[in-house]
Amino acid sequence: MRPHTSRQRTWLALLIGLTGVAAALFLPFAPVIAERTTITWPVPDQPTTSTSALVVPYRPAELTATIPCSALRAATSQTAPVTVLATGSDGDGLVVTGSADGVLLRLGDRTQPLPVPAVPADCRITIESVPGGLAVRQAAGRTSHLAGEPVPRVFGFRTDLDPAQAAGLSVSAVVAGPFATTPTLLKTLVVGVQLLCAVAALVLLRRDRGPPGRRRPGLRGNRLWWIDAAVIAVFCGWAVIGPLAVDDGWATMIARNFAATGDPGNYYRWWNAAEVPFSLSQQLLSPLTELSLAPLWLRLPSTVLGVATWFVLSRGVLGAALPANARIRMLAAVCLLVAWLPFNLGTRPESYVALGVTAALALAWRARDPAGLAWLVLVAALTIPISPTAVLVTAPILVFAPRLMAAARAGAPSRAELSATVVLLCCVGAVGLTVIFADQTWDALVTATDWHRFFGPSLPWYEEPTRYGYLLQTDQQGSFAKRLPVLFTIALLPIVGVLAARRRGRDVLGATAARLAAVVVVALLLLALGPSKWSYHFGATAGLFAAFLTVAVMLVVRRARTPDRVVAVVGVIGSVLLAATAALAFAGPNAWWLPAVYDLPWSDGPVRPLGVPLDNPLLWAGVLAAGMLTALAVLRRRPSAQWPALGPAVLTLVTFGTALAVLIGSFVAAPLRRSAGSLAMANLDRIAGGQVCGLADDVEVLPDGQVLRATEPGGRGSGFAESTGFYPGAPPPDRPGSGTSEYLWGSRTPGAQATGEIVTGWFALPPLAPDNGVALSVSGRTSDGNSLVLEFGRADGPTVAVLGAAEPVDRPASDEDPEHPLWRSVGVDSAEVPAGADRVRIHAVDDRTDQTGWLAFTGPRLRTIIPLTDFLAGRGPVLISWPQSFLFPCVHDIAEVAGGVATTPRTVIESPRPWFTEDRDPDLGGTFAGLATFGQLNEVPSRLVGHPDVDWGAVLVSGDPATPDNYARTTDHAVVWGAGGTRGQRPEG
Repeated sequence: MRPHTSRQRTWLALLIGLTGVAAALFLPFAPVIAERTTITWPVPDQPTTSTSALVVPYRPAELTATIPCSALRAATSQTAPVTVLATGSDGDGLVVTGSADGVLLRLGDRTQPLPVPAVPADCRITIESVPGGLAVRQAAGRTSHLAGEPVPRVFGFRTDLDPAQAAGLSVSAVVAGPFATTPTLLKTLVVGVQLLCAVAALVLLRRDRGPPGRRRPGLRGNRLWWIDAAVIAVFCGWAVIGPLAVDDGWATMIARNFAATGDPGNYYRWWNAAEVPFSLSQQLLSPLTELSLAPLWLRLPSTVLGVATWFVLSRGVLGAALPANARIRMLAAVCLLVAWLPFNLGTRPESYVALGVTAALALAWRARDPAGLAWLVLVAALTIPISPTAVLVTAPILVFAPRLMAAARAGAPSRAELSATVVLLCCVGAVGLTVIFADQTWDALVTATDWHRFFGPSLPWYEEPTRYGYLLQTDQQGSFAKRLPVLFTIALLPIVGVLAARRRGRDVLGATAARLAAVVVVALLLLALGPSKWSYHFGATAGLFAAFLTVAVMLVVRRARTPDRVVAVVGVIGSVLLAATAALAFAGPNAWWLPAVYDLPWSDGPVRPLGVPLDNPLLWAGVLAAGMLTALAVLRRRPSAQWPALGPAVLTLVTFGTALAVLIGSFVAAPLRRSAGSLAMANLDRIAGGQVCGLADDVEVLPDGQVLRATEPGGRGSGFAESTGFYPGAPPPDRPGSGTSEYLWGSRTPGAQATGEIVTGWFALPPLAPDNGVALSVSGRTSDGNSLVLEFGRADGPTVAVLGAAEPVDRPASDEDPEHPLWRSVGVDSAEVPAGADRVRIHAVDDRTDQTGWLAFTGPRLRTIIPLTDFLAGRGPVLISWPQSFLFPCVHDIAEVAGGVATTPRTVIESPRPWFTEDRDPDLGGTFAGLATFGQLNEVPSRLVGHPDVDWGAVLVSGDPATPDNYARTTDHAVVWGAGGTRGQRPEG
């Protein structure tokens, strides 16, 4: 190339690179179109009645309330205090109450009397609140200021006055935030310029490609295709039968709401803050939710990512590190499946990060020129916006830094050309900024970070041991399958370190293992930088762990072929270490998220198939001995020194094979053990074209019908009292003597615990349809000495002949506080009622004398059996709790969140107890916190078809008499800069 042409090309590269970098740096601050929502209550020309209004964050940017004197006079005419206006509870919202003693305005911990003049008749009081303080313009014209008082929280607009008395009462609230923005034309053009510059940079760097690197000879692809097919088949099968990930529902609902409203917020908590800068995976999932909500469909990305990671690992990483043969590729397949299957199925971002980290490792290993570096930088740039765990992508970059610096200098003999190469690489890397800020702003980033840090979790790096504590818990975070790849990787690190250093520089395999060990160590250290410490973040290391484990086993085998005393000692110590590691891994349960959708063996204890104690290290010592004999026979070489040297490799292979067999086998067995409510069966039904509504197809709702009338009074027995005998702090569903509690008996007495038995009088039982049943409410305990039975009979003149009895299935809540027991609905279906029965009575026994051994129950009532899908029709909007959101693909009428306002749900589908109600917890920034402040949710009895003992979840319906969302809503737009124009409010510390 001529010097003049080279200089021109260098200047062109600098111009393109600097333009791309500048464009990317400008994007966070570029002007955007910001939305501002105003809600006005009441709706113009409609009566003034109470309504819900779920504002997020709870304090709007501005609030103006107008209270006519007529409303205040109506309140002062009452003897008991009445609420004139309330936007929240005392201490939170704006509360104005009145009574014969006068009118009080309460805001936070401040109270201010409001004088009400007798004249003029049309006077009014106006309350105006902005972030700097609050002003009250009284009817007499006097204005008082409450400086520093924040804008009142808004969870609704409530009044005790009737519409005529409340006429003229009004509230206007302005809601603004940094996330509801749209790019301006200028910002869109800047995005286009940056991407064009990045493409041009890739082309220019491609021209700088150096001489082709040495290609490692390998087997032709068609000789190992069957291994690829087997791996792909396992991934596809796992998508059908595999477990839920913890945040499948959370990520799915974020994507669904984003597709429906354009709002990128968190949906459930953190004041609906956007996930900026880590929202790429939700943005990629969102268009898929518009096509289908089937769980199998939403698992497609993670399945494809798993297959892609396999090809990057087997061809990209191991293709550069080891010779290609069937044994190595089979070993790599086993290692990847062990590391991938427990973590990376579903909608969580770890599967994206795992592919990015594996690809970065392959590219860093193979980089020989600027072109190779450009692709490495691009992979890192596209991985970073996915999740905080994406910091792991820098691990191979740090370890291979000397090689990468040499690659940057390749083809750049002068300092100017090297500078141009670096600038072009920065331009490619700036694509990450473009992805993050194409639709978000600097204000959004600052606000989201502030809110996430405040509400948490946000743990510092030195609390990283917390992650390993979670990994060793006896719940789904400490599942045996999740422990195994992590613990084995850590245990093999010192073994590899010693074996690699033993013959350093004498073989390529030792150097390869040392590099991978260094990348693993750096990755584990970088993982500490993440703000949360959950064990499932280890899924981001799946490809890296698989590469290291594969090379570690091959290194042990290679060293065992020419063993010496040090290698033998390492083999013995390593075998002991790995035997203990295997036992520790299998001491974890076969537990997974939301266990109601599985019926897995060993879900609450150590894994012991056929009673074999896999959690015993002595067992693995025996397995090791047998495995080494087999391995030596296969190798057809039996020098005694190989026995200890081969130990770690044999134990790793046997343990991994056992773990895969147990893991996959248990999930194959789960739907066979119980098909109702099974996620695997829901996926198979979808494939077969059968039922398509997921868990809803297997849930029945049992709403109450008429209360049965007694044909004879009272009951026979002792120890049970009528209309009492329950815990005073937990009254029955209705007041004793009314509604479902018209008839009520209980055995609880203060002081000494007594026993008792009662047979109630007969109740008239009408003919039952197939979808009918008999129910009653109970509190206390019906087991372990206590019992409750429904007896059925047929009237024959003045006598009743007993035809049979049925015992209702009772399922006390797992999180019930014994000091505050819950009432629950139990009953039997019409199929359990003897033919011809027209009478029913209750036979209850209290034979327990412990503190919680009492029993209370109501009289019988009818109930109806309705499929959940039919029950939900017409009862929307529906709020599905985040653990469940992945399982209800037919629930389309969801409670939407957009523009700082959430739709008030009429029905809530809860997760199994203990209920996960972060969405209603103001301490966590719950989006639907207004339901806890003003709302009233009542549980409707429900059950899993054929398995009423299984806690599948719960159905709650709104009992709030206020009209939901009865306000006017308008939106206006303004062009503002990305910094300083839409900064969100600070959380209250």
